[in-house]
Amino acid sequence: MTRTTAIPAVLLTLAALLAGCGNKEPPKPPEKITNVTAARVAQKDLQITESAVGMETALGVALDYDPTRGGGSTFYVRLPFPEHVANQLKLGQAVTLMSFAGDKKAQGRIREIRPPLNITTQSRDVIVTVTNAGWRPEGSIRGEVSLGVRRNALIVPEQAVVLRPTGTVVYVVDSEVVKQRGVKTGVVSDGTIEIVEGLKAEETVVVDGASLLSDNAKIKVRE
Repeated sequence: MTRTTAIPAVLLTLAALLAGCGNKEPPKPPEKITNVTAARVAQKDLQITESAVGMETALGVALDYDPTRGGGSTFYVRLPFPEHVANQLKLGQAVTLMSFAGDKKAQGRIREIRPPLNITTQSRDVIVTVTNAGWRPEGSIRGEVSLGVRRNALIVPEQAVVLRPTGTVVYVVDSEVVKQRGVKTGVVSDGTIEIVEGLKAEETVVVDGASLLSDNAKIKVRE
């Protein structure tokens, strides 16, 4: 006579549950969505400027030194501009000057553009004549010149531009995701940066939160 061993119902139920658990996929992690702000690529006429830091030159001291000056005396400032900038300047061109010792500004005119003397830095000394009542050079002086206007330049907020190992990029909004786009930048002015290559006018780029993103990342744009 053959004996059969009955398997308790509770064990059968437990085995079924364990088998079912083994067939289930592990729960997926919550989808990452980054909250960001965005801005449209704008167009603007940009004033192209260059600056150099110099000081009063011995030319002025030798020709016009006056220890009591403070009125309308003429003096001279030497500004070492990079050669590629100096080559674009002209005699008589206006220069805006500001001393680091104060916040007052003065206007001068280019008197002389000297030949390059330093092949290492490839700079040229630009001598500026200044006659300005109530302003005098003290220590280092910053001089700024205008090289013209770039019409309809594309600009974005500075925060929109991110440096990655592959280069400088922005993140273009494409519905609920972003596309990483390599760009070439130009002039930086008043919290904005010029985009020379890589974007079109009216495209939308991420501003706040751009540094947290990668290509095809999901986003939610805050109003």
